[in-house]
Amino acid sequence: MQSITAKYAEYKQKRPDLRESSVEILDRAIRWFIELFGDLEVGQVNFGKIDDFKSWLLNDRLPGTANTYLAMLKSFFNWLAKRRFIEYNPFDGITKYKVVQKKFEIFTHDEIARLLNISNELWRLIISIGLCGPRESEILNITVRDIDLENKRIRVTPKKDTLTTWRWDIKDSDEAYIGIDESISRLLMQRIEKLKDMPYVNLKRCYWKRNILLRDKGKLNQRKRNNPWGNFNRDFRALQKRALIIPQKRFHDLRGTFTTERYNAGFNLAELSKLLRHSTISTTVRYVNSIDEKKLVAKSGEFFAKHYATLNVL
Repeated sequence: MQSITAKYAEYKQKRPDLRESSVEILDRAIRWFIELFGDLEVGQVNFGKIDDFKSWLLNDRLPGTANTYLAMLKSFFNWLAKRRFIEYNPFDGITKYKVVQKKFEIFTHDEIARLLNISNELWRLIISIGLCGPRESEILNITVRDIDLENKRIRVTPKKDTLTTWRWDIKDSDEAYIGIDESISRLLMQRIEKLKDMPYVNLKRCYWKRNILLRDKGKLNQRKRNNPWGNFNRDFRALQKRALIIPQKRFHDLRGTFTTERYNAGFNLAELSKLLRHSTISTTVRYVNSIDEKKLVAKSGEFFAKHYATLNVL
């Protein structure tokens, strides 16, 4: 029987299909598990140790994050069980933490106006693109070559390591486009004129130089490639503070605002799911946060009146 460390090394060698982000999460989970219980033989890992590890994870992490680490470990032990390195997967009896799905907050038009009014040119561009539906990582990894001003769209596409860019993979494997309007096109033209040799449209030059240096040293991991700004969320909160937006919202809520506004404008869920590049419509539903209950009840009553109220039996 071999140790966790030895079998994990074999697992990674025989699973080249694993996403880099998944490997980073599993690396941490394996390291923490070994720090707690030692480098056990894989057959010595039992329900009790996993249950203790599950409780330990919740000390400094949210339930959803703890579930992610547990899921990654379970997949590793499932591989061990299928290869008959262990008799059964000890994770099979472990339940996930219950996670309450947080609704998206919606930026009002007044809040957006206040944000844009106090923003510099870069933040005005970033917020405007954010209101067109892309993810934060997609916005921060847009390069000049992705801009198609003639057709008023931005291409979302993976990047390769070059002298001036780092490797970056989009969340979904397929390329996609972000639709923009004339005002965003003008902001993009103004921004591109100032970039000189820097390819990244929505980054400060200092962040670009830092990340290229980290890449050359082998220290630019998946998390940093997805958020090459570093303190992006902190800076966005500071921007909201200046705009007197209380309570503050997440940058990702711009994506929820995009979805809700278009849903109210008549876009159906299938169309929105395509625009957001979700694998299932059930994911898209979570982004729609503005179904007015009073209006919905009134609409239901009107439907009844239209179809049934004139019947003789009533």
